Amino acid sequence: MLRTTVTLLSTLACIRVVMAHSWIDILYATDPNGTVVSEGYIRSYQGHLDNDETYHLIDPTSTTSLCMTSQQSVTYSSLYPMLTARPGDNITALYEENGHVTVDQLPPDMQPHPGYYSWLWSSTNGTQLTTVADMLNVDNLLAGPFSFDDGRCAVGNDNRYGRTAQPCLSTFYLPEDIEPGIYNLVWAWHFPKIPPCEENAPVEFYTSCMDIQVVDSL
Repeated sequence: MLRTTVTLLSTLACIRVVMAHSWIDILYATDPNGTVVSEGYIRSYQGHLDNDETYHLIDPTSTTSLCMTSQQSVTYSSLYPMLTARPGDNITALYEENGHVTVDQLPPDMQPHPGYYSWLWSSTNGTQLTTVADMLNVDNLLAGPFSFDDGRCAVGNDNRYGRTAQPCLSTFYLPEDIEPGIYNLVWAWHFPKIPPCEENAPVEFYTSCMDIQVVDSL
């Protein structure tokens, strides 16, 4: 199942859409032996579609919604279900770099500057992260920050780094002592399209909102 998923997303990565942005396409949970135990998606996932999955926050305030409108409620389908995992499971998420690692030419050196991301969570069962103020609360940080460039991902096979087209991978662990329940997760990517040293440079974030149902056993 894992190999099929990676193959599918690798194929999608070969479709160069340099102006596209990025979001979480799929998550999977693995046990301590590395066996995939479940797969899941972001809220209201419709497939690898930029217009449906991209949420751009530019110069957000503390009251700006942390999730796009379609992801503000806990909504899933039988085709794209919520991830189920156990305490201590390893969680891996896949996203496409869409040129921000291997193709972008940004000032001041005309090289990619893809930025970093963090994983936020509602550490209490059933609660939600709703605004940028929740993103700024260090108590809601589950993992990160991590470099957007995982050192392997590429949008195609002909980029300047000579990498093989493949999705980017993000991994983190659920706490061992987490109680069963449903926990809200947010992938928050800070994309410094314009170097922050420049005057009036905007602050740009992209988010994907999702949930994990934590259970005692699968």
